[in-house]
Amino acid sequence: MKLFLEKMADIVETVGDFALMVFKGFRYMLTHFRTGDTLIQMDRIGVGSIPIVFLASIFAGLDMALQFEVVMAPYGARALLGKVVTTSIIRDMGPVLASLVMLARVTAGISSELGMMNATQQIDALRVMGVDPLDRLVAPRIFAGIVMMPILSISGDFLALLAGMGISTAIGHVPAPLFWSGVRDALTAQNLTNAFLKPVFFGFILTSIGCFYGIRSSGGAYGVGRSVTKAVVAAAIWILVANFLLSKLLINIWGLS
Repeated sequence: MKLFLEKMADIVETVGDFALMVFKGFRYMLTHFRTGDTLIQMDRIGVGSIPIVFLASIFAGLDMALQFEVVMAPYGARALLGKVVTTSIIRDMGPVLASLVMLARVTAGISSELGMMNATQQIDALRVMGVDPLDRLVAPRIFAGIVMMPILSISGDFLALLAGMGISTAIGHVPAPLFWSGVRDALTAQNLTNAFLKPVFFGFILTSIGCFYGIRSSGGAYGVGRSVTKAVVAAAIWILVANFLLSKLLINIWGLS
């Protein structure tokens, strides 16, 4: 019983520390926005992730179109490939895949960078100079993740649709105009809301969890390694949880259409 209570106390303390970090980070975004640091992080987080996100999106589009073509062909429903592929990509596959690909680079990178800064007392040096690490290190990274994740996700969705059209045309013999007609039918307000809203939350999850575990790391190189592992695992789990919760919320708002 005592061990259980200690674990619960640790969980409550961790949640409280994370909430405090996020609150202070957003406060600094509003009151003391660091343009230079933010642009640097947008380049590292967003521009630096373009190759892996785009590559993953292209092959996801190829695979989804291929799988749906195999399933729908016996029913003579190839004409619906464009709508089905588009709905699947922009509602779930695109945002989730882009986020899971990015967390291996962004979340791990942030937590390891901040963890080494903590291990080498660079963060303590900022505090001695009167600079809050949450202002200098955390707020720019969270803002960059929130802004760049939707841009990467939506761009990846477009590439996935192009790849899906290629497979549908080459293997399923679906004319390109018919495929794009289905794409237009699938671009409903509900689907577009999914495409824009989910990456915003995923970008926040990726960066905030990376910052949290990085700043809290201790114990030298071994501690940094453990922090990176915890950050990546936690970010992956919370992205999947957030995806379900957002999907349920948007279905309740828009209905099942």
